[in-house]
Amino acid sequence: MSGPHPIPHSFPFDPRYGHSVEDLQQIQAPDTEPSDFAAFWRKLHRQALTVPLDLKVEPRPSPCKGQNLLQVSYRVWPDYRVGAWVLLPEKTTSPACGVVAGHGYGGREEPDTALAGPDRAVIFPVAPGFHISPDPHLPYNNAGMHVVHGIEQKEHYLLAACAAALWRAVDVLEEICNGSIEHFHYRGWSFGGGMGALMLPWEPRFQTAELGQVTFAHHPFRLRHPCVGSGQAVREYWLKDPSIEKTTLPYFEACSSLRHLHIPTVFACSVFDPAVPPPGQWAAANAHPGPKRITPLPTGHFDYPHPDTPSAEQLHQQHLQELFG
Repeated sequence: MSGPHPIPHSFPFDPRYGHSVEDLQQIQAPDTEPSDFAAFWRKLHRQALTVPLDLKVEPRPSPCKGQNLLQVSYRVWPDYRVGAWVLLPEKTTSPACGVVAGHGYGGREEPDTALAGPDRAVIFPVAPGFHISPDPHLPYNNAGMHVVHGIEQKEHYLLAACAAALWRAVDVLEEICNGSIEHFHYRGWSFGGGMGALMLPWEPRFQTAELGQVTFAHHPFRLRHPCVGSGQAVREYWLKDPSIEKTTLPYFEACSSLRHLHIPTVFACSVFDPAVPPPGQWAAANAHPGPKRITPLPTGHFDYPHPDTPSAEQLHQQHLQELFG
């Protein structure tokens, strides 16, 4: 990537946060991991798997040639029913690859047909409280309220249920595909990248992952620097109740979680990003012990035709090919 490029913006802060790409490549994770961090997440995973799936499946008109589309719903811990779409190849009832695709904090209104493949089943879970996963007890399609729901206590923080929805998506594919899947891959960006970072180490059926613009990373930095979107909502909550920095957020720290992840992972990390501060994105990627590749992106969460974007996207595809084949 070339040197700093002037990016016009109207934010009252620097979306680079004073860091060059060289700085970001060296940034380290905060030393805030609780001694019972892994035990907390393993317990959540065990609890999630005990909930009866109660899977319901309905065929839908497919927007993608050669693919069947299903709309499904299933129960997740502690007591939510979430919706998802599943794309299945028409020519096989036993695909070998299963992909769980997370979504950003804008939610997901439809499946992404670009992820479909001839020997691949793809599930698009929708987090509790968004679009086809409404719940009367949750804010609906409101990222700022969603990201702080239950944050007072780590056991009740809504992100735990969002992780459960992704873990159980594996079970949904297993059931629909009659156990044929040999390889599970996770793909998520932004909110989906952060949730992937949090949930992946504890579900052994995932074998590879692509995580872009990981959020929920380096909370000590995020809390003390302004941003926009869900990150700012957490920061504003913390300004009123600083205790969450000690009681809840250390257990939802993507950097800590990624230290426990050892599957091949491709990261995409922004250098300029007003919504997910780049130091957090890079600290998360740097914390992963490997094997991994990290793609620097000129911008994130910002609509700007940066001249380095095409080459960055090409490099990202190269990294995916190198690590996953």
